[in-house]
Amino acid sequence: MNPQTGLKSPGIGYRLLALPLNLFWILHGLRHGLSYRLPNYLSMRLFGFHSTDANQVWVHASSVGEVRAVTPLVQALLARGEKVLFTCFTASGYQAIRRDLGDSVSSGVIPLENGWQCARFFTRHSIKLGLVMETELWPELLFQARRRGIKLLLINARLSRKSLQAGDYIRRLLASTLGYFDRILTRSDLDREGLLSLGASAQRIEIIGNLKSRVEPMQQQDRLIERDYLILASSHAGEEQQWLEARPAELGDMLLVIAPRHPDRSAKIQSQIERLGLRYSVRSKAQPIGPDTEVYLADTLGELKPLLAHASIVVMGGSFDSTGGHNLIEPASLGRAIITGPSDTNIAGDIELLGPGKGVLQVRDMADCWRAVAELLEHPARAEALGREARSRLAQQPDIVQQYLAAIEPYLRQEPASP
Repeated sequence: MNPQTGLKSPGIGYRLLALPLNLFWILHGLRHGLSYRLPNYLSMRLFGFHSTDANQVWVHASSVGEVRAVTPLVQALLARGEKVLFTCFTASGYQAIRRDLGDSVSSGVIPLENGWQCARFFTRHSIKLGLVMETELWPELLFQARRRGIKLLLINARLSRKSLQAGDYIRRLLASTLGYFDRILTRSDLDREGLLSLGASAQRIEIIGNLKSRVEPMQQQDRLIERDYLILASSHAGEEQQWLEARPAELGDMLLVIAPRHPDRSAKIQSQIERLGLRYSVRSKAQPIGPDTEVYLADTLGELKPLLAHASIVVMGGSFDSTGGHNLIEPASLGRAIITGPSDTNIAGDIELLGPGKGVLQVRDMADCWRAVAELLEHPARAEALGREARSRLAQQPDIVQQYLAAIEPYLRQEPASP
């Protein structure tokens, strides 16, 4: 601990552990960058990147979902004249930033988690305030920001079940890392309780709401598929095969679309489909959908919204394994009938907001999922009512971006830290 500032470092144990882990991150960065056709991903993590703007607001998110959720807030900051440095952890997140915001922000990925590279990140960029999204608790990176006097806010804050159930050392490390934040702006009472259980200061926590609950104006989305179809969206390993294997024979004529959470798993998913003997086409290969196509693998980035918009029913992945579910707000904002599985630690608030059985159907397993699908297809008015209810409930929510902006405003007016 620095006796002058009272700031506690991540500790010698964590820093020693980080040394061999850096080799893992280098190998991960090489493979990850190649998988997403972003060859400079590893070089950004190793050697950094430059931004020339002064007094920037640093916004950091993990991957595509978090990037998209915080982008309206970034746009609001830009509209009020702020300069923004927008970083993420994944290559897909970086590609989403570039695609959605282009040169209106400075963008890159965070450095490797060691003192020298994290310190260099903050000497290369002029930052007056840091906004960190959800669960991106990198101890060294955040410590290096705080020791330079940069104010930090954790926004849309939540903790995963794994974090809350971690061993004593990880819990102490997370508690210490949470102490770097001047303010923790969280989604719900449940999230607040989780943060408090790790030792976060109650005085620093404020419940604002979920940035992912923002409903956008309804816009016409391009129709990418002419046939009627069901979609399994943001699926994880194992879920695709479960879904296909459990399909009832009487629904064999309905086209099934799979949009995996990580498109770089495409080859493995194709192998699973082949073993099941199903006829399929792959979007990344520009293969057409014929009248006999049974499965369409939508293994591209940036096209999920139009795929969701025209689906007869949306089945959300990450909810039939231990992931905890994925954002239900996007399909709800499109007025789609949504089915989600039993794993809901990440989306319990979404389910409550949309209304269990009213704006979203939560099922016990894949067999139950297909029973619900069959019922909705047999009674399309029921599917339409689910979608209308979901969008109506979202439309009644206050402007969440303005609420976050109001909470952030006092920190934007403060003098920037010295580099």
